[in-house]
Amino acid sequence: MKSKKISSDPITTEVVRGLLDTAAEEVQQVLYKVSHSPLITDGRDSTSALFDAEGRTIAQATAVPCHLGCLHDLGRLFAKEFSEVAEDGDIYIHNDPYYGGTHLPDLAIVSPVIVKKRLVGYVATMSHHADIGGFAPGSVNFAATDLHAEGLILSMSTLIKAGIPNQSLFDTILANSRVPKALKGDLGGQIAACLTGVKRYKEIIKKVGYEQVQNCVETLLDYSEKLTRDEIRKIPNGKYYFEDFLDDDSLGRNSHPVKICVTLRVKSTNLEFDFDGSDDQVDIAINNVPSCPNSVIYYLVRTLTGDRVPNNEGSFRPITIKLPKGSIVNCNFPAPVAVRGITLKRVEDVVCGVMAKALPKRMTAAHSGQYTMINFVGKDLDGNRIQGHMGGPYAGGHGARSNKDGIDVTEHGATNGSPIPIEVSESKLPILFKKSKLWTDSGGAGTWRGGLGYNSEVQWIGGDCYGSFRRDRMKFKPWGIEGGLSSPLCKTSVVKKNKTYSLPGKIDFPLSNGDLIQIHTTGSGGFGDPAKRNPNHVLEDFLNKKISNKAAKNIYKVVIKNNKIDKKETLKLRK
Repeated sequence: MKSKKISSDPITTEVVRGLLDTAAEEVQQVLYKVSHSPLITDGRDSTSALFDAEGRTIAQATAVPCHLGCLHDLGRLFAKEFSEVAEDGDIYIHNDPYYGGTHLPDLAIVSPVIVKKRLVGYVATMSHHADIGGFAPGSVNFAATDLHAEGLILSMSTLIKAGIPNQSLFDTILANSRVPKALKGDLGGQIAACLTGVKRYKEIIKKVGYEQVQNCVETLLDYSEKLTRDEIRKIPNGKYYFEDFLDDDSLGRNSHPVKICVTLRVKSTNLEFDFDGSDDQVDIAINNVPSCPNSVIYYLVRTLTGDRVPNNEGSFRPITIKLPKGSIVNCNFPAPVAVRGITLKRVEDVVCGVMAKALPKRMTAAHSGQYTMINFVGKDLDGNRIQGHMGGPYAGGHGARSNKDGIDVTEHGATNGSPIPIEVSESKLPILFKKSKLWTDSGGAGTWRGGLGYNSEVQWIGGDCYGSFRRDRMKFKPWGIEGGLSSPLCKTSVVKKNKTYSLPGKIDFPLSNGDLIQIHTTGSGGFGDPAKRNPNHVLEDFLNKKISNKAAKNIYKVVIKNNKIDKKETLKLRK
């Protein structure tokens, strides 16, 4: 039954917008504060959103963009499956990538909002969990051959019914995890966050009235669409193309690069992103399901409009996305998807690249585009079992912009997490950071320099262990824009008994006490001709050890002597 139409004046609409946004952000903060694992509390690998009764996204927290496409889909899926049976106090759990999820460790918790026996909406949270089963510790491993090897699959399952826990399901989920204590704590954080959102949602309905809220929501959705179309109208009509590559399609010697390409068609106020021509799905677990590229596109288009646009799905309406079935960006069940973040990063690069073709002054150069994660599985020196992810220096550089340098060592873009502090990693794992600093000359040169990456050394001080290394950008450099240069390739090596082993991006490698892991994380692309960079900025970069004297002279055409610019020699070089 449709609500009686009530006019939504601008002031009331803005008040409702503020209430919904505040509720979504409070849900997010509860996730951070109540969860157990550093992946969430420090790494911020979680997100939250509010939906109306139809499952439409009406507010979402400023969190992880790569979850946006998933939550957008899940809202409608839950509305379709449970709208007739939902009760106050219900909690549902879901992680099926082929039914709106991303990969199995990303568990979604959804709770309906019931007011006077009427379903008025939903609250959802999604968090990455340390282990959800499967053959590999951490549930994220390249070598999985199908989805079933990656962990426990949960499709639209009732975790709590009318406030009463489904204990057998709880027990089953925990029994499949190698770290049940952490999983239990993080699930509890998600449930607490959802219940907080339900409470706030009900308070909004009570304060404003259901019909008024719904009419304000309709206004806000339409307003988001209008502002987005206004920005799209500024893009020249036409067809644009961009491609980039992942390093590998397998773990063997005969691996090949994987092409991801996109054609952008701009017509009036509509955008079509067509990934036809991208390579087929692969045997290792880097495939994407649609929620991943969808999220990237929604987020990048959203950057055009800024924070004046209400954070709801109205901004998605002008966008059409075509993902060929059986491809690396839309794989067929049961293809493995656990390490989907590597491909998601490259999707982000190609979408950013194709939008830069249409709007070069408004898009960044390529970010680092790499996804460095090391999962340790082994024993400490006392023989106790150890499992966990290393935080700290896994981030790379943020791409340079048309009027500003890129950002150093930031978890950028679609993943938007926070590097887990070194101290936290050292407290959770038998590791010792021997060095962690900016990698000189790792930012792509340009009028505006790309952000820098890390140069780190980490020592394993436990017993025998396997380190699962997951990275890319070891063969294909992050690209620049408008004459800006690429940044260097990532590098990983392990020193064992004074012998250095250079490692590929994707490998499980044995570690022993005292082994030293050396990590170079690339920066990002530059923007504009490096020889046009302000010489004072070049000098500042040199003094801060962001660039070498050699790069200053040979690339930026600035001569530095005794920590000062030699203006005469610089002028000669720049003629």
